[in-house]
This record gives sequence, structure tokens and C-alpha cells, in this order.
Amino acid sequence: MRRKILLITATVLMLPAWLAGQNMDDALRYSKLFYQGTARFNAMSGAFTALGGDVSAIGLNPAAAGVFRSTEISITPTVFFRNLNTDWNGYGSDDSYSGLTLGQAGVVSSFRTGSGKGLTNLNLAYTFNRTNNYYRNAVIDGISENGSMADFWALQATGYRTGELGGTAFMAYDTYLIDTLPNYLDEYASIFSWYGEDYPEYGQKVKRIIDNSGYSNEHTVALGANLGDKVYVGAGFGITNISYTGHYSHLESDEAKKTMDLVNFTYTDHFKATGSGWNFKVGAIVRPFESLRIGVGFTTPSIYTIEEVFYNSLSVKLDNDTPADLSDDANPVINNENTTYRYRLTTPYHLNAGVAYQIGNFGLISADYEFVDYGTARLGKGIDGYNFETENEDLAAEVGPAGNLRLGAEVRMGPLYLRGGYSLHGSAFEEGTLNEKASSDGYSAGLGYRLDNFYLDVAMVWLNSFEAYMMYPDDSRDVPEYTSDPVNLNIKDKYVSVTLGLKF
Repeated sequence: MRRKILLITATVLMLPAWLAGQNMDDALRYSKLFYQGTARFNAMSGAFTALGGDVSAIGLNPAAAGVFRSTEISITPTVFFRNLNTDWNGYGSDDSYSGLTLGQAGVVSSFRTGSGKGLTNLNLAYTFNRTNNYYRNAVIDGISENGSMADFWALQATGYRTGELGGTAFMAYDTYLIDTLPNYLDEYASIFSWYGEDYPEYGQKVKRIIDNSGYSNEHTVALGANLGDKVYVGAGFGITNISYTGHYSHLESDEAKKTMDLVNFTYTDHFKATGSGWNFKVGAIVRPFESLRIGVGFTTPSIYTIEEVFYNSLSVKLDNDTPADLSDDANPVINNENTTYRYRLTTPYHLNAGVAYQIGNFGLISADYEFVDYGTARLGKGIDGYNFETENEDLAAEVGPAGNLRLGAEVRMGPLYLRGGYSLHGSAFEEGTLNEKASSDGYSAGLGYRLDNFYLDVAMVWLNSFEAYMMYPDDSRDVPEYTSDPVNLNIKDKYVSVTLGLKF
């Protein structure tokens, strides 16, 4: 063990090989979409690819703009509630978050161009939709019997000599949490095994506090055409933007006094990502007879430029050879100041297909299927020329195609409308991976009151999700590269939305 004891405050250059960001998790996070729209759209779980005629449906299928026969304006504030339950090694916690957002806003201008079999209407539309919420507040608190984050840093460092270390591996080395194995220059072990000299003993208390926030939005400008009230076509241009703050603090303390010299350590990781991108949309809706509509919409991959500003810190408390003697205690600390990195992300394309059937003047039913191949997402063009080859290989190996199902129904009773829906978002992860069952499903219900020139709709959406969260990977095991103790995250979301709409 290196015996010098001092207080360290340093700024370390974090090159891409050592970065904790810009990985598969980032690509998947920004690729997933959970469209929020008008209260009618939400109440029917977004099953609008074939229906059209709703301002927010234009984001799924721009042909929806062609269905309008009048000018329409709508706005939808949404109250968002999230409850997150954690379960780790028999220890659990519950945390919640709520907030007010703008779920949707938009306008469609309809222009009558003729009648008969030709071009009947030509419509210009703009719609704004919230496409995801990244808020996650959770506490993971319990006892680890299988490993430590310090072991992960030792694995990160393996293969590099001490003078070549960077990022968190360097931080762990310079605060005495890891060191080289006896008689080796580029293999490492953590303080829990006394740097490879003893069999590791765990049982330390672990507490991780997660405080993430952010959102993604999409603005779509579309042109829709009505061809003889039989075929509706549309094309659109989407501008997307994201804002995400990822933050956690990770504390491990040797309250059982099983590890020589170690009292505790705290690692803090924080980054803020902002980015904007663009995509194109095309779609069509066909009405082979009066009561049936069939629709298809295609959205190209969104191409983002993302900038991250991040910092991290590591503080360690050691009592060294004489715990009762405070004179030889040490508190090595490393603080990395803000560092900026920029890169490109290409998300997967989205293919939506739908069918809707109108039951006279009584109501309608609608069904959508969406196909997304998350394995086609790609990171690239790092500001320093880094090409993310390893990260993209992980993407292709871990995630793949997924299908999303949306069902909706509406019943009309004069000016009053009753609505309901169901949605199922399939897992993006390949079979055999830890998160192969990480799907989401939800239910929705709503009411509407509609007159010729005015409507007011309300909706409630319940969305349930499951995810296995890894606090740190463990490359030393003969199983896929996951932490030895995954944390089960059960997420329950509720959305309450109200839409005010005007027609001219």
C-alpha cells in the first residue's frame, strides 16, 4: 500500500475512454418516446395513427392533418405524478415527484380547394408534444454482501499502469481505494481485499441517492391533404430537443468494521445534457369505406447534437492502522470541475400502423402498432474525434427491436364523450439480458364535452414500468456484465391532462 497520507484536491482531464457518460443508457434514454398529447389523445392511449383529426396525432402520422375540415387551436396543460419504489437485497424505499408541464399545443389551418375526387382540402399544421419525462428520484439503501463500487474502479484500471490512469479509476487510486496487486504493474484490487492480499470481506452499508430530471419535446410542422375524402396524405418536419440532468451520490461505509483502514467513501456524479435534433415524417390514411380507416406513419431517425457539462468528486475517510488514534486519520478528496463534451446521437426510426372503425354515430374503436429497432441507435462524432465503437457494439448486442401496442375507444352521448384506452411498450432489451422484461403498460380514461366551435376534454393516464438498475457493472463474473446486486425499480406514473380547443 502507498503510505503517504494527504488531502488531495485536483482537476483531472477525463478522456472518452474513462467517461461514465455517452453510453448505451444515454442512447436508449433519448430514443424512447412516450407521446403526450391532447386529453382526447391521452384518454385513448394515443391510438390515432389511422384516426387523425387530432392536433397531437400529427406527431405520429402527418396525414392526420389532412383529416381536418376547419381551423383548430388546442392547448393541454398536464399534471405529472411519479412514484418510484426500490427493492435491493430485501431493502426498499418509496419516493415521489409531481409537477406541472405543457403536454401539447398546436394549430391547424384548413383551406378548402375543391370538391369531388381531386384535392379537397390542403391543411397546414403545427404541433408541440412532450415526448418523455426523465424525472427520477430514488434512494437505494441497504447492506452489500457481494461487492463494492471500489471493485468496479479496480476493474476499470486493470490493463493500465498507474501513470496512465484517468477518470474515476485515477480518483480511486489517488484516494487509496484501489492499488496494484503485489508484483503487478497494471492489475488492481480494492481496499476490501487489502489490494489483493486477503479474501475480500463485504457487509458495508451502501446508500445511493438518485436525483434525475428533465424532458424531451418535439415540434412538428406538417402539410396534409385530403383527396376526395378517401385518401389523406401528409409530410412533416420535426424539431426535437432534450434537457436532462443526471445526478447521484454513492456512499459506502464500513460500519461493521470488516475492512482495514476504511471508514467510508462518497462518490458524486453529475451531468447536464442539452441537445436538439431533427427528423422527417410522412404518412397516409385510407378510408376504403365510410366507417373504416387504415393509417401508416413513418418518422426518420432523429439526429441530435448533444452537449454535456459534467463534474464528479470522491471523498474518502481512512482511520489507518490505529482506529482509536485520530492523529493518523486521513480524508483524501478529489474534485473534478465542470468539463464539457459534445457528441452526436442518431435515434431509431419509428414505424406506426393503425386501424380505426367507426360504429355509426355511437362511437369508435382504434388500434395502433409501433415498431422501433433500438439497436440501430448510434453514438458518434465526439468533439475530440472519438467514434464510440465500443459503445455502439454494446448497443447492438444488448438492445434490439420492440413493438408498442395502443388501443383506444370512444363512446358518444350527444355532446358528451366517454373514452378509454390501453398501451403496452415492449422491452427494448434482447432476450437473455437482465432487462429483457423491462416493459411498460398503461391504462387511460377520459371525458369530453364538444360543441360546434368549442371543446373541453379531460384525461387520466396510469403507466406502470419495471427496470433492473445496476449501480455499477461487474466485469469479473462469468455472467453478462451486470452488477452483482441489481436494484428492482417499480415506477408508477399518473398524468392528468385538460385540453381547451377552439374551431373556426
